[in-house]
Parts: sequence; C-alpha cells; structure tokens
Amino acid sequence: MDGWSEVANIPILNTPNNGFHSDSQPIITTTKFDTVQNLIWCGDSLGYLQSVTLGQPTSPFHTQLYPYTKFQTSSVNQPISQILSHKDGILSLSRDQLVFNNRRGLPKAGFDGGSFGESKDDFVNLNSMTFNGNSSSEIAVGTDSGLLKFDMSKPTVLDKLDYDGKVSLINSTPKYLTVGGGNGSLNLFDPISNSSLKTFEAHNGAITGLDIKGNYIATCGSSLRPRRHFFSQTSSDYIIDPLVNIYDIRTMRAVAPVAFPAGASSVRFHPKLPNIVIVASIHGHLHFIDLFDQTNVHMYHAEVETAIPPQSPNSRIPKLCDLHISDSGDLLMFNDGISNLHLWSMTYLGGMSKDIVNFPQSIERPDIINQNDGFISIDENVPLSSVGMPYYKESLLSNWPIDMKFVKETAKMPERIDEELLAISEQHPHQFFKYDSLRFGPGNIEQPYYSLNNVKDTQIPKFLSEQNDVKDSHKLTPLDDTFFQAESDSKIPKCYSRLQIQYSKFGVKDFDFGYYNRTENYCGLENHSDNSYINSLLQVYRFQSLFYNQVVNTLNSEWLPNDAKTIIDEDNPQGSSILNELGYLFDMMYKAKSRNVKTLNFSSVMNHDEHAKGLVNLNEQMNLNAHEVRELIISFNNYLLTRLDHDFKRQHSSNFNITELKYQIEIKGNGESCPIYDKQSGSLFSLELITPPSNMLNKMSILVSPHSNKSQKSQQSEHQHDINIFNIRKNVNILTYLDYSTNQFKTIPCQQHQHSYPHSLEIRTGITHLPPVLVLNVNLTNEEFKIINNLKQWLVPEFYAVKSGGNTALNFKPTMPVSSSYTKYELLGYVCEISHQNDLSRTGAHNLVSFVKVKNEWIFFNDYLVTPIPKEEVFNLNSSWKKPVIVIYQESTMPGFEYMKSFTGNDSILYRDHFAGAIRESYKKEYKLLTRQEAPTVGTMVAIDAEFVTMKPEQLEISLNGAKKLIKPRELSLARVSVLRGDNNSPRYGEAFIDDYIVHTEPIYDYTTNFSGIEQDDLNFYKSSKNLVTLQTAYRKLWLLLNLGVIFIGHGLYTDFRTINLQVPQRQIRDTADLYYKPDMKRQLSLKFLAYVMLKQDVQTGNHDSIEDARTALLLYKRYVELSSKGEFEFMLNHVYAQGNKLRFRVPEKINV
Repeated sequence: MDGWSEVANIPILNTPNNGFHSDSQPIITTTKFDTVQNLIWCGDSLGYLQSVTLGQPTSPFHTQLYPYTKFQTSSVNQPISQILSHKDGILSLSRDQLVFNNRRGLPKAGFDGGSFGESKDDFVNLNSMTFNGNSSSEIAVGTDSGLLKFDMSKPTVLDKLDYDGKVSLINSTPKYLTVGGGNGSLNLFDPISNSSLKTFEAHNGAITGLDIKGNYIATCGSSLRPRRHFFSQTSSDYIIDPLVNIYDIRTMRAVAPVAFPAGASSVRFHPKLPNIVIVASIHGHLHFIDLFDQTNVHMYHAEVETAIPPQSPNSRIPKLCDLHISDSGDLLMFNDGISNLHLWSMTYLGGMSKDIVNFPQSIERPDIINQNDGFISIDENVPLSSVGMPYYKESLLSNWPIDMKFVKETAKMPERIDEELLAISEQHPHQFFKYDSLRFGPGNIEQPYYSLNNVKDTQIPKFLSEQNDVKDSHKLTPLDDTFFQAESDSKIPKCYSRLQIQYSKFGVKDFDFGYYNRTENYCGLENHSDNSYINSLLQVYRFQSLFYNQVVNTLNSEWLPNDAKTIIDEDNPQGSSILNELGYLFDMMYKAKSRNVKTLNFSSVMNHDEHAKGLVNLNEQMNLNAHEVRELIISFNNYLLTRLDHDFKRQHSSNFNITELKYQIEIKGNGESCPIYDKQSGSLFSLELITPPSNMLNKMSILVSPHSNKSQKSQQSEHQHDINIFNIRKNVNILTYLDYSTNQFKTIPCQQHQHSYPHSLEIRTGITHLPPVLVLNVNLTNEEFKIINNLKQWLVPEFYAVKSGGNTALNFKPTMPVSSSYTKYELLGYVCEISHQNDLSRTGAHNLVSFVKVKNEWIFFNDYLVTPIPKEEVFNLNSSWKKPVIVIYQESTMPGFEYMKSFTGNDSILYRDHFAGAIRESYKKEYKLLTRQEAPTVGTMVAIDAEFVTMKPEQLEISLNGAKKLIKPRELSLARVSVLRGDNNSPRYGEAFIDDYIVHTEPIYDYTTNFSGIEQDDLNFYKSSKNLVTLQTAYRKLWLLLNLGVIFIGHGLYTDFRTINLQVPQRQIRDTADLYYKPDMKRQLSLKFLAYVMLKQDVQTGNHDSIEDARTALLLYKRYVELSSKGEFEFMLNHVYAQGNKLRFRVPEKINV
C-alpha cells in the first residue's frame, strides 16, 4: 500500500475559499464513486446532485476533474443523505423521498409517501438505503422508526420489515442486511424470513462507519464518555472509539478488532485486497491496515484542517468526512464536510490510474442532431458483402487453425471442490488435510468419460405410448445388481438418485411407473406433491403391523367435524385429522398393490396444521442442505407420533403407546447433609441417539467404564475432543450408542449450598420401559457419521433388551442372554439420507430413501422405485453419502396385519346428510338418499362422476424454439362428486344418492367452469348457495362404497380416482372410456361424442353437470352389455370410429334457423 498521495483537491461547491463556512451556504453532505462509468457524484445540503469526471493527468502526481452534470433532486431543498449507483442511473436519498435519475440528470422515477397509498406515513424520516441482496430493483430503506423494503418495478407496494428502532446506516450481503442501529448496535437481518438473526453491541453511542467485504463486517463509531460520580453532566458526552470492530458472518461473532488510537470515523475495505482495511479519523489520519497482521500498517496524513481561526460562532470547521474507495481500488476520495473534494491515487512508478471502474462504460455525450437525413439503402439487388468490415489487426475468433481438434474425452467438466473442505480450510489456514479416500474414492486416478445423454436415456424408460404392444417382462423382474453398484467408491448408484416423473402429451397416465416397481404387492409413493420428503418414513410405518392395525382400525368409527370453528377458525377445511388421513393412506397403500399412490390428502391436512408450520416443504427439498433434510424428517417423525397420540385421545379417548418409551430422572446430592433428592418420570415417543464418548469407542479404553463418576467438565472435554477414527474399535455398533443414550449420568454444582459447603448433584437419566416398536432418531454431525461409516457393521439385525432384577437400567446384548427376563428386537427398517453433494450445497440433490424388511425379504423404497434389495446392501454403511436418519426396531413377536377387506363399522354417513355449516334452505336437492333397504353390497352397480377445480397452474419448460415440456401438471382439487344408483332391478335406476359440493377456503386458481360446471362462490363457506360438505365427508362416502365392494361405472375414472386419491381394484371398475376403445387407433373417445353416436343424445351442451355425465356413462355401459351379449359390440365399435373419422370425433353443432 505504498505510493498513495493526493492528486486532486477542488472546491466542488461555489463557496468562499477561507476554510470556513456559514449555515446559509450549501455544504457537501455525501459523495459516491460510480460503479458503471468514470464519474464521481456529490450531493449537497440544498438537494443538488452533481458529478465530475476524470481528465488526462496534467503531471505524474496531479489530474483534473471536469464537471459533467448538475441537477436538483429535492423540490423542497432537503439535504441529500446518501447516493447509490445503479446500472441504469443514480439513486439519491433525502429526508422524505428517494429519487432515481439517469446519469444525464433526467428523472426516471421518484418515491415519496404518496407513492405507497396507505403506507405513506411509514415512508418518512429516511436515513439510509441499500440494495436488497443481489437485486438491483429491490431497495431497503432505514428510517427513524424501522426498516422498509420496496421494489422499484412495483412502486406502490411498501413492505415494513420486522425491525423496530432507528436505523443510522445500512448495507447488504448477498443474503442478509447489516443494520447499524441508532443506539450503536449492529444487526444481521434476513429479509427472506423477515427476522433478525444476530445482534452485536458494536458501540454504545452511534455507528459512524459500516462496510462489508466477503464474510467480514467492519464498523466504527462513538461511545458515551463515562461519568464521574463527583462531576455533574447536563448532556451526553461522546468520544470516538479508538477501535474498529470486525465481525465474521460465517461464525456470527466478533473477531480481533483493529486498533486506531486517533479515533476511527470512517472505515472501508479494499475492493481487491480483502485483508486490507482503510481507516480514517476526522483530523486526517489515514491508515492502511492488514487484518491478519496488524503490525503491517501504512500511514498517511490528509490536509483537511486550516490554521485560519473561525470568523463567527456559526462557522464550520473542516474535517475528513465520507471516505470512499473506487471499485478499481486505485482511487480514494473524501471531503472536508464543507465544499472541498479530495482525491488520492497510487502514484508509484511516476503515474496514476485514471479509471474508477475496472471496465468502465463510455460516458454519454450530449446529443448531436444530425442534419443529414440521408441513408444507404440495401435492397435485394445489393449484396451484403458490399458492406465492408471494420479495420482489424488481429486474427478473428472464427479463424480456427486447421490442425486444431476438439476431443470430447478431454472436455470433461472438472470435479467440484468440496465446499466443506473449503470452509474448514478457512477456519484453519495454512494447514494440510489428509485426503479422505473413504469419501472421495482413490486419489490420482483418471476417471473414465461418461456421456450425460447416455446416462439420461438409460435411467428414464420410454412412455407407454412409445413401447411395443407386447407386455413388458420388466414388471416382475428384479433390477440387476448393477443398479445398486456405483461406478467408483465415491460415486452414488443410480437407484439412490432423486426420481422425476416425466409427462407426455397423454399426461401422467403415459408414464411407465411399472418400470420402477419390481414387486407384486408393494406400492410406491409419488414425489410431485407437497411434503414428498415424508414418503420414506411412511413406507417404514406402513409395514409395522401394530402401527398399521391401530391406525387403520380407527376408520371403523366416524369422526367428521363440520362446524365453522373447525373449518374457519382452526383452518381445517378438510374436516379431518392426521390420524384419519394416515388411516385412509395406509388402506390405499395396501389396496394399490404395486401401483403408485399419492399422499396429497395427508399432506394437505398437514399443511393446514399449525403444529406443522415448520415442517411444510413445497419444492421437494430443493432449498435444503443435507443437515436441514435430516432435521426436517426427524422433526416430522416426532410431530407424527405426537400428533397421532393427540388424535387418539381426542377422537377415541385412548392412547397411542406403540412407540412410547418411559424414562426416569433421579437427582441426588453428594454432600453429607444435602437434603436434595428427587425422582421424576415421563414418556417420549422416540429416542435421540447420542454418540458415546471416546472411552467407549477407542481401542485403548475398553476397560474404562462408560458411566464412571467423572466431573461434568471432564466429560464435556471428552466429547469435544476430536476422536481419531483409526483408534475406534471395529466392533462398535448401534447397541453401544443405544446403551449410552438410555443411561445418562452427569454432575452439576449444587446451587442451593454453593456458599456454605460446595458440592455437586448427581443426575441420572434412564429409560425404564421399552415399547414394542423402538424408534431411534440419528441426528448426528458429519464428523459423527464418519465414525459410523468407518465401522464394520453399525446396524445389527437383532438384539436383546435385558433388565436386571433390582436395577431399572436396561442393557442391550447382541446374543441371547442367560437370563430369562429379556425382550428380543428385530430391525424393521430405517430411513436413509443420500447426500449427493456436500452438506453446504443447496442444489436440492439430497434424497431420502428407506429399507424395510417385509416377510423376511428386504425391500428398497425410493418414492415410486420399489424393488427387492440384497441384505448386504442394507447393512453396508461404509459410504459417506449414506446416512441412517431414523432406525426402527420391533419386538420379534408381532401380530399379523388386519387388512380391511370388508367393512363392518359405522357406515351411517351413506344414509344421512352432513353439511358443513348452515343448511341452505333455498337449495334444491337433485338426489335422494339411500335407505337401509338399498344398502350396497358386493357387486352393487353405481355410476360416478366428479368435477374438479384448479388450485395451482401447470409448470412448463419452454425451449428456444418454442417447444413446451410439462414439468409439473396443474394441481386439481375435488369440487363436486355425484354417485347414482346403477342396478337394473332398482326402481330408482339412474337416480343420484350422493351429490356433494366440497367446501374450499384456499384461493382457487381456475374454476374451469366450462368443464366442471362450478361457478365462482359455489364452494365458498359463506357465499355458496349449495349445501357444502367437507372433503373428508365426501371421501368417506366413496371409501365406504369401495370397501363394501360396489362396482363403479363412469367415463375416465383413472383421472377421477387418481385425483381423489382412491385406489379401486380393477375388478370394481367399469370405465366406458376403456370399454369403447380400440388400442390400434390410440385415441380415446369423449363422453359427449359417444352419447351422440351410441345414444343419439346431446349432452354437455352448457356447463358440465356431474349427474348428467354419470347417467350418460351408465347408459353407455348398459348399451355395451346389451351389444356384448349379442356379439355385436365389435362391429358397433368399428362403426363408432368410422363415424368419428368422418366427423373428426366432434359432435356437429346445431344451426338455429
């Protein structure tokens, strides 16, 4: 930092050059280097903004500054307090307004209180501003009362952030806002979560300087002078702090401050040398200090003061103010607080830099009106080659040498450097780290070339419409071993990757889910819905018989809340609970066999539960790193078990104690006369595993008791001490962790007798009772998971829990003990996190899978990928990317599954109305309820049709050539469902007995009235003229019909049942869309066209009506049965398609004469 000197000193304001200034004349209030062009901006106390530009140096140590523009931004002569450089102009802030001008001075926009309507009273007393993160349109503004934010592209919306208090200075990082409070505090504020992350007591007076570079923040300010008890002060007396405070954003704490005895009034980081901080005092002291070697200081002195005495009491004394350094790092600027602008530069080697910006744009010159309107015309007779190229000296970029070749094997993308290693290296600089071959594979080995296109083609199967008509054999064929094998130790097998559903022009029905499911009876779960991260855990609980039976059997009874308090006040429009929806979901997972299931209904109830606010994830974990994914699934596990127990007590007055552990805490004083003794008991639904201390893991400490009576301080030091992985015993397994986690012991100082006779208290925490299903949460750090990856076999297939006679402590043995008092546990399965990137990455590549033991066979679940898996792969945890998160053991003797194959419970909802809220007396019912004499039985025919509304639009990917690809389909919600009597011998054949409109409280994106017949407000709880029901009421009716064995008749039932989340066996479906379909034509016929040709009826002439559509499907099925019994159906179907070809499969429109 040698060679700095002053190169320019000009009076930028026209004031007397006597060194002093009166209050009647304008003064410099703020300055700023432009970040786009070579301009210097200056604002004054009368609201004028002016700029100067650099000229050619007149000597090696001096340059000229030439005026460029000057214009007034404030109409009421308010001082300009801050200037911001924007890519399209300049922002200037005054007390009550913010003005945006281009660099020529023309106004582009202005923002004051009147711009924001009802929020106008908030946009006053403005002090500072900055850009919000990397956005160039969002502006954060600090006021005397708080923090505001608005978007210049939406100038009528003003957001008031959750920050109270005066804001003196404000700056920004890519993620956070750094707020300098009026009381001297420094706040790290997250505008996304609208909360303050960290507050530092930087100065107890005021902050006068604030700057950010990379991960460091520097502040300077003043503090209140301490008062003497014998001296009376009438007002506060402040002194300038002799230290510059430095803070590290990564660790959220202060680091070593920078000493500056002269008193720091301004501070700036060097833009190109982040370890250099520039500190200045009001008296002209200027220091360049190395943060990491504060003995390396370069000192300068700026002449800002004058020896002329003040001419009047109101005269201003010059002082160094508003220090700035240019983006190029070659120019330094400050002013004297009156009218003079000082410019410094590096003048070593006899020259100086003349660029403020690294790559400056050309300064816009005044418009020159061209009087010559002539132009050169180029028509079809003039070749383009007649337009010459500009003169050039160097070869053109397109002039490739003939011998230059591009080889794809040498054009591989380089491997990303592990960000975790980078973070550790910053914390421990100048250190070497041993290569982790366990995590990154063998070193110094050239990796083979793999085509991304080929990998993509082999992982995604063809659409069903693109495959041969012959039924593929892959339906029941297990995937080969290569599917579970990685290309190298550090690579992850394909089966663990996150799956993506692909959509063709035929929709999701065309996607080959069967390619991914290689079992006959186990379903997969789709991941294109909210909270898809829960799929892996639900699969494990689905195959625990006690869990399954107790949850599903609750559906035999009825719990259908439909009052306004439930729907509106408790935000439960479904009128359901986690227990009910889990029961429906488990039953659908059983009935689906090998078909895939959606968790939409369960997830929707979870989204509306106030206890699950922190667990809702709407973007498939795309914004979460690996540690956050682990915490999310563990938090959901605790929420699920706690909520099930709550719902059991509320709905059935019983407990959900399948996973309930009981513990006991004993507190005892060590002192001879200490009377403290207490025992407390409690319960929990899952156990958090804790990594044992080194004396339980190391080879050399086998004989040391893990529960020896050590002080708390020594125990903590053992935990904090880094454990050498190579010293760990290879036979350590989960039982070691379980034994330590269930029997805890620690000592703390006794606070009651700490003065009379100091002694300690013993606190013993132990699990006294294990449930039949033991749920273990493994929320460990990366370093702790490395220990597990290094063990021979951490998971054990079975163990024995032993409880000694008079002792409440439990012990865990891998083999059968001699004692008869034991319980055998077997591994049911576990949820495993797959970390495709390092933990600091937020690419959303992390995935959750599960391994479940079903009928002595291990099954692997990765959303809709379901396949048997070798036992060796289940217990192999030696890869760093494979982390067990939730492990579940169960007692070896478990009852069988009680699947609901027929229903004998409460079905009264089929025979009564159950409306949500008040009954609309004016509504004319179009249905007649079933009577007990018409009770459905196995084989009863019913016709069904459903209408839906759109909650979220589809997501499309549009390529450069305009081609569209469906990424995610629109999200539909059931709006109306109608069910009709369908038995021919029924006197009410074709008459509806269910016609339910579903209440909605969330905003509806599109009612699709032309297709659904649903008008606006039809589903509104307060405004609807229909008799509304909750979603669970309508769903339970259909679920009861399904379990009673009825046969559903309809048109396009695949889409209806898929959206309703109802898994109906094929033997109970009569879909006219499939019955009237010729596979070789590859075109399904619409209900309207079939009714026109087969029934000679015109339907759907206006809005769709579900009763009319269901009745039409019923008549089409009746016609199909009649023709099939005569052997004439194939002939008629050919006739239908022939008519379709003539009419282009459209019903002719009637012409009114």
